[in-house]
Formats: sequence, C-alpha cells, structure tokens
Amino acid sequence: MKKKILLIIITCTPLTACTLTPQEQAQKKLSFQISLARQCDTVAAKLMAQLPKISTLNEQQRASFNKKYQERVNNPSFQSCYKKAFKSYEIELQQIKWDTNSGFFNNKPFNCEFNPPTGPYWGAC
Repeated sequence: MKKKILLIIITCTPLTACTLTPQEQAQKKLSFQISLARQCDTVAAKLMAQLPKISTLNEQQRASFNKKYQERVNNPSFQSCYKKAFKSYEIELQQIKWDTNSGFFNNKPFNCEFNPPTGPYWGAC
C-alpha cells in the first residue's frame, strides 16, 4: 500500500514540476531519494534527511556528519540495494504506462455504462 501511494506521488510530481520553485523541486528529489534509501538503510536515510540542515553546523560537527554520511552511503551493500530499489521504481513506472485504449471509458466499472467517444484512438464497447 505504501509503495503504491509513493508511486502515485512520484508519478504526479512531473505533472506539477512546472509550478514548483527550484527549492521545492530539490526538496521533492531529496524526499524521493530518502524514500529509496529508507528501503535499504534507515540510518543512511536519516542522515540524508539532515543534509539541508548541514550548513547550520559548525566545522567540527560538519566533518563528523560528513564522515558518518560517507561511510553509510558509500557502503557497497547500500549502493547495491539503492540501485535495485531505483531499478524497481523504474520498472513500476513502465508498467503504469497510460494508453488511450485503456483510458476512463474502457475501465471495467465504466465499460459500456457511458457512450464512449468514437474515433481511431478510442476502443469500442
């Protein structure tokens, strides 16, 4: 269920990308990356979520944060898992391809209830 909701949110994001500021786009991208990272390593995801606030840290805290972050993110098992999670996301997006013949009028609950538009791009009842 969570996966489907996340997928819907992510697929709707390109539709609203025109209306987002660059900062909002960066935040959406980061939240997507965090959701992928959370599937592999919760600590790495928490560190990733703190990235926007790193500028408020002093030099010593920033160095400590960077060290922890790099250790988690550059871990080969994390990298492998993250790539698999992203590949899975890409596959799911391909499966949700919208086709004019599988639109509103051809979905089962509505099939033949309404008169569908006619033309070469619409399936007949």
